[in-house]
Amino acid sequence: MQWLHLSMLFKMVNCKCTNGKCLHLALLIILIGAGVTHFFGRQGEIHLRADKAQTLSVRPSPFSSPKSVSLFLWNFRIICDDLGNPADYVTELRLLDRSNPKANGQQQMAVDEGVVRMNKPLKYKHFRFCQSDYDSDQQGVVLSYNYDPWGIGITYTGYALLLVAMIAFFFQPGTRFRALLKSLAMQWSDRGVAILFAGLAVFVITMTIVMTKVVTPKPPLQPVLQTPLLGIHVSVIMLAYTLFSIIMITGIVGLSSRKHSAVCCQLSSLLLYPALFCLTAGIFIGAVWANMSWGRYWGWDPKETWALITMMVYALLLHWP
Repeated sequence: MQWLHLSMLFKMVNCKCTNGKCLHLALLIILIGAGVTHFFGRQGEIHLRADKAQTLSVRPSPFSSPKSVSLFLWNFRIICDDLGNPADYVTELRLLDRSNPKANGQQQMAVDEGVVRMNKPLKYKHFRFCQSDYDSDQQGVVLSYNYDPWGIGITYTGYALLLVAMIAFFFQPGTRFRALLKSLAMQWSDRGVAILFAGLAVFVITMTIVMTKVVTPKPPLQPVLQTPLLGIHVSVIMLAYTLFSIIMITGIVGLSSRKHSAVCCQLSSLLLYPALFCLTAGIFIGAVWANMSWGRYWGWDPKETWALITMMVYALLLHWP
């Protein structure tokens, strides 16, 4: 079973996994899933033409039998919006599977149908096919594929646990986050703390909306960008950037004013938690989106790599004594 029930996730978070242990457990599960994908998963591209079937065969490991399926391009079409811009690519396939057990001494062949669309991969017996490219005459397509029976499920389980653990962390007593919050409340009156966080909330929301509007691509959008995950991914990342900007501002104020340096240091340390959590969530939302669009949730391209480095650098600060 590839997915854990949410009830099981909450039980894990509410058990004795205190002081961020569940966060580390989630990251460990993600790394295990990535390792399983790397060593036992198979991925690549296959070019299909309307006049010829292609057989795709993979061997996950030297100890397993080959897994194969034959694909025939039945139809390909481009769906356009009212202005004539491409809105979606639709590939209709016929799949011939000869891996069924023999009956009466003859190999049984199953014929199935499937459709591949942008951000909607076709799943067939642990194979996943995603739209990658098409020929100029629209009589052929290039599909990216992967065969990963276990890795993606393990990784997604880690994603789900990480999300639940990050949310539950803010309600968990005895954390450094709670200690910082209590320290600020002791130095300021309850009214002062309320005014401070109300002002920060207004600023964060305003700046997040503005930054999201600025960086979000304007219509007409490419088909790969026409997904709700675009708005969620950009908004969460911009929220993280806004919080990091506030941390930078409070750092400058703290360095320039000895009187407020202690308060600024505590406020920066406090905001580091939601900032890092939003950055982490945004990275993994992007990974889910990439898996839906290109059949892989991590490609080690420069943007992904430096986003991961940024997350790890800020994570080191949370482990600083």
